[in-house]
Amino acid sequence: MKIAELISGKGGQDRVSIEGFSVPVAALKKLLNEGYENILFYKENKTLSLWGKTCTVCFSEDHLEKMAGSE
Repeated sequence: MKIAELISGKGGQDRVSIEGFSVPVAALKKLLNEGYENILFYKENKTLSLWGKTCTVCFSEDHLEKMAGSE
């Protein structure tokens, strides 16, 4: 799914749900600004895979929470 569509109209303090996984919008906005465009949730290990034209990364819930807190 597209990150831009997922966070459209949301503020930095909001959260979005991806298959029951609560993700801070602030972290997704940072990642979108870094070039990541798409996101996919893996239920089996509770991680999120993000990718763009020239970048790929995988995060755990804890990592995204820390990223959102470092605004």
